[in-house]
Amino acid sequence: MAKSVARKITRPIEDFMKMEASSGVTLMLATIVALFWANSPYAHSYQELLHLKAGFVLGPLNLKMSLHHWINDGLMAIFFFVVGLEIKRELIEGELSNPRKATLPLFAALGGMIVPALIYVAFNLESPYIKGWGIPMATDIAFAVGILALLGKRTPLSLKIFLLALAIIDDLGAVLVIAFFYTETIVMSGLSLAFIAVAAILFLNFIGFRSRFLYGVFALIVWYGILKSGVHATIAGVILGFITPLKPLYHGQKFADKLSKSTQSIFKSLGFGEDRVVEEKARANSKDLYHLQFIAKECVSPLDQLMHNLHNWVSFFIMPLFALFNAGVALKGFSFGALAESTVAMGIILGLVVGKPLGVLLFVWLAIKMGLSSLPRGVTKVHIIGVGFLAGIGFTMALFVGDLALVGSTESNLSKLAILIGSLVSGILGAIFLLKGPSQKKEA
Repeated sequence: MAKSVARKITRPIEDFMKMEASSGVTLMLATIVALFWANSPYAHSYQELLHLKAGFVLGPLNLKMSLHHWINDGLMAIFFFVVGLEIKRELIEGELSNPRKATLPLFAALGGMIVPALIYVAFNLESPYIKGWGIPMATDIAFAVGILALLGKRTPLSLKIFLLALAIIDDLGAVLVIAFFYTETIVMSGLSLAFIAVAAILFLNFIGFRSRFLYGVFALIVWYGILKSGVHATIAGVILGFITPLKPLYHGQKFADKLSKSTQSIFKSLGFGEDRVVEEKARANSKDLYHLQFIAKECVSPLDQLMHNLHNWVSFFIMPLFALFNAGVALKGFSFGALAESTVAMGIILGLVVGKPLGVLLFVWLAIKMGLSSLPRGVTKVHIIGVGFLAGIGFTMALFVGDLALVGSTESNLSKLAILIGSLVSGILGAIFLLKGPSQKKEA
């Protein structure tokens, strides 16, 4: 019985790990394609694709942008929407809902954000590129968790849960950094439009309205308002994720009552209990069947439905597309000397490779020393160091922040290359440390 309950709890996490491992491979392939394409004889077509204009202008409504901006400001809003859903779920029902369990990944994430940022600032204190301090702060959950999944039973499940919680808090930190530090001007008309649309969604939630079409319309208005406000458009995704209901329309006794009434109505229309089934009545009960379908759908929360429907699209389409449009670094004329002389590049590489594991380990030690938390069962200091290195795989979020911080800068290409190198080295070192740690089998 205990094993059955434990399996029910751990299976969703294991399924999530498998999916993240696969998406990590897809992300890597997209990155390799981008690098080859940007350095091939067809490099001009890559640049033309990035700057190709798409969209429309309709009176005051201007939605004409380059494909690069459509992906970074449009599709990535869906990525951040899923991030918002994951953060909300973790805060209300997941590992982060228990203060004691949440303390350790919270401290680890804070250390993993603060120390890399300080290392970057130390290199760029007198530099005009100091605004890039947010680049080495984030963790790419797809790559980091993907490596853990590939290591299999070499890593305990409790470590995977710890890394997931750490990465989710990391994502929340990155969202706050983008919202507060990479917004230069605020246009109140755009912000007001978004606020009105958010209020409308909250009202619809309150009265139990279930039209997906209308929610979609208001969600687009929120995104457009945030886009025009000067705040980065992806923040709209996080806001929409936070206001998505986690509670289903029907649950507990209410679900049982609705289900019972609906099935009784269907059985009656089919003539069960009588000598024969009237075919005409059986055809006429489609309304009851649709109602049963509605009840079944509404016993799952909108948040869970959206996560289920969007996760694969984000993992296997949006993130690889983002990598394809952002990781194409032209290496012509590149030298390691130029990389070593760049304060931006060195701040990023050392922030990811040194700052992340140092910050994670130091703040985990502080949390334990202060008696606020303890290491999860089966997790050792070697495991924490390994996870610290894996947290140094910044990639997706690092490229995203870099695009905001260094847009139009001569250091932009070097920063991308530094992110790729730092993330690669961090991933390799993380895997090495985790392979040295005790396996799950040995702990048992």
